[in-house]
Amino acid sequence: MEYNNAPVSERGLIVLLAAITMLAPFSIDAYLPAFPQLGIDLNAPIASIQMTLAAFLLGFALGPLITGPISDAVGRRPVILAGLIGFGVFSLACASSENVDYLIAFRFCQAFGGSASLVAGRALLADIYRGDVLAQKNSLISMFLALAPMVAPVIGGWLAETWDWRMIFWIMSLASGAAVLASFLKMPETLSPAKRAPLHLGAVFRGYLAVLRNRVAMTYACAIAGMMAVFFTYIAATPFLYMQTYGLSVATYSMLFGAGAALAMVANYLNIAAVKRFGYRQVLLVQGMLVMGLGVIAFGGAFGLFGRWAIFLPGLLFMPFLHVIGGNSLTGAMDQFEHNKGIASAFLLAMRFGTGVIAVAIVSAVGGEVEIRYGLILFVFAAISGIAAQMAVRWDLGN
Repeated sequence: MEYNNAPVSERGLIVLLAAITMLAPFSIDAYLPAFPQLGIDLNAPIASIQMTLAAFLLGFALGPLITGPISDAVGRRPVILAGLIGFGVFSLACASSENVDYLIAFRFCQAFGGSASLVAGRALLADIYRGDVLAQKNSLISMFLALAPMVAPVIGGWLAETWDWRMIFWIMSLASGAAVLASFLKMPETLSPAKRAPLHLGAVFRGYLAVLRNRVAMTYACAIAGMMAVFFTYIAATPFLYMQTYGLSVATYSMLFGAGAALAMVANYLNIAAVKRFGYRQVLLVQGMLVMGLGVIAFGGAFGLFGRWAIFLPGLLFMPFLHVIGGNSLTGAMDQFEHNKGIASAFLLAMRFGTGVIAVAIVSAVGGEVEIRYGLILFVFAAISGIAAQMAVRWDLGN
């Protein structure tokens, strides 16, 4: 460790960071199978239930813009602990919601807390590693993260059917409490006082302006954001498309979602090996081209070509590409900055989840048949991600 040798090994640190960052995808994926039950219990239309997801993404988009600069000023550890506590408290509030408006508000606050621990954790990792090594560590964490969408819908569906959707949020709160305890005992501080930035408006503004002016970092960010938009289009539309239009059961939908997560684990493992051999930039070039191909298949599926598998297959594969393109692009973006890594991490996280908000809003607002909306939106965002990946790598190598 660069600064404070806390009682945790390198492997233990990776596991602890993975456990913390798993809370966010778990809190998204676990309640997807309960969407229809939520609508009935809270007497809310589909669009309002989807807004609980959009509110969560908005909290994740705005929260880092505040907590990222704080982590550059006071250190990573306090921000991680405070974020986890906030996540747990508002998980309890979500469980107690009596109408959909309260749930929307509490989901925003829950995400705000969760984003603090995530952005500080990513900055902590970038304090220690750079380049291909950082890309490998990001993929290693993503292997753990892939467990969340694999098991979360199964657990969430089981909890919703055995008890009700509120139990999902009770479990989130308990998991957050365990993460607080583990982080308090084991989380190191990697940002020395000499490297901390002053916390005042001018310095924060200049930090964000430096990120915006960095053409390479912003293009890498667009590759990440495009994949996040693809993924959140998937999770906003498929509960209704798969279960109501195609007639899949909750259990079958959960298993299909989990299969995508299993493939994400395999993809991260392969990405680690590929990055060791070729470097993350060359690997990202190929991944960007492949994801554009999946977008074309989804585009055909929107108009009934190739049958339902033109919808199912891209859905299965977009999750693995979210992980590997996200990890490699994040590495490329963070490598552009020597200082203010908290601000850089915050901006990237805000951009990723902000694009997710836009994607969910588009799915909710655009009319027409679900398949056509879904396929067209996937095609557009997959193209954005793939093209941005090509441009970012070429500009990066040209610098």
